[in-house]
Amino acid sequence: MNERIETTNADEADEALLGFNRFHDGYVEGIEIKFENYKGFDDEGASTGIGNSEKTIILSVNPYPYGKEHDKIVHVEFKDVKSFEIISGMDEGPKAGPTWGICQALVMHEPIPDGKDIFWDFYFLCGETKYEVTCSKIVFEYSKI
Repeated sequence: MNERIETTNADEADEALLGFNRFHDGYVEGIEIKFENYKGFDDEGASTGIGNSEKTIILSVNPYPYGKEHDKIVHVEFKDVKSFEIISGMDEGPKAGPTWGICQALVMHEPIPDGKDIFWDFYFLCGETKYEVTCSKIVFEYSKI
């Protein structure tokens, strides 16, 4: 069974996250970054490359890694991405890299420039690595794997 939830503001995204327990103890299966319409040109005819492209990020999360619900996944699609960062600090996880488990995902209204965008933030378990993205729309698609 697939379920699709489209959110266009932080309150709607926060409500959707509550349905997944804010991904607490879930883990990241993958991150995909798509650059579309990147073959643009500036006013002087120079190629703009991916810097001015339309960006979409798809985060795949197993929200329930324990027990019989282990067979479900949520694809979180960030649309009209304004900025994104994976900030890596000192990690104490396996193999000295980030442990891709999630402490908790949080969303809020981005105050800059107009308060209409969604700011998404979560920390990985066992370290200081965090993931942040600012976008105008988040789509959650929940399905069995």
